Amino acid sequence: MNLQEQKPFEEILSYLKGKKKILLAGCGGCSTIFHTGGIRDIDDMADRLTKEGKEIVGKIGMPFGVFACYLPLSSMFYEEHREEIEVCDAILSQSCGDGMQAMLKYLEQEMEIMKPMYPSVNALGFSSGGPTHFHEECQGCGECELGRTAGICPFVQCPKGLMNGPCGGTRPDGTCEVDPERECAWVQIYRRFEKLGQTDKYLEILEPHDWSKQLRPRTRDIEAIDLHEELAGTKKVIESLGI
Repeated sequence: MNLQEQKPFEEILSYLKGKKKILLAGCGGCSTIFHTGGIRDIDDMADRLTKEGKEIVGKIGMPFGVFACYLPLSSMFYEEHREEIEVCDAILSQSCGDGMQAMLKYLEQEMEIMKPMYPSVNALGFSSGGPTHFHEECQGCGECELGRTAGICPFVQCPKGLMNGPCGGTRPDGTCEVDPERECAWVQIYRRFEKLGQTDKYLEILEPHDWSKQLRPRTRDIEAIDLHEELAGTKKVIESLGI
C-alpha cells in the first residue's frame, strides 16, 4: 500500500486561494484505506471547503478497489464527470501523487481538458499491515536486496541505509543510534539468519547496491490483464464474505 496522510487544511486552502468552483477527486485504493480520499473523505472535505466559501461542483468518488492510478478503470469515472470537470476552477486530488498525475495526464491527453490541479495528500511510501497499523517496508529501489539480507530491507529499516552490517553507533542493547526506540536493522537481520541457521551469510561482504535503477521516471510496457476475468475472481471473494 502507498502509506499517506492528509495535508494540513491550511495548506490545502492556500492552493485553492482565488478558486471558487472546486471539483474533488478521490481513489478507491490506498486513499480509501488511509481515509484521505475515499467516498466519505470526499464528502467530509466538501463540507469543510463549503464552510470556507467554496462551491463544490463535483465529487468523483470511486468504489473500493478502483485505484485512481489504474486508468482502465478510473478513466470511466472521469468521463462520466466531464461536465463538472469543464466548469470547475480547480481540481483537488484526494489521492497520492501517482493518482493525481495519472488523472492530470488523462484529462489533458485524452479528454483535452486542462485545469489547475492540487494535492491534498502526502504520500509516505510503500507499507504493509492493517487494518489499523501500517509500517513502511519498501522504498522501491529497483534492485531488491532482500535475498541477501534475510528478507529485511536495510535501506528502509536502517536510517543510514547501511548495506554491510551495523554502524559503530549501535547501542549495547541492540537498538539504533539514530532512534533508540527501534532495534538496529542489522540486529534484526542477524537474528533472522540465526533462526534460519544461516549466520554464515551474515559475514559475507555484499557488493555495493546498484542505485542506477533509481533513475526516474521508470517505465514498463506489459501485457494488459483481462479485466472481466480478474473482476470475476474479485466477485467470488466478495460473495464469500456475504456481501
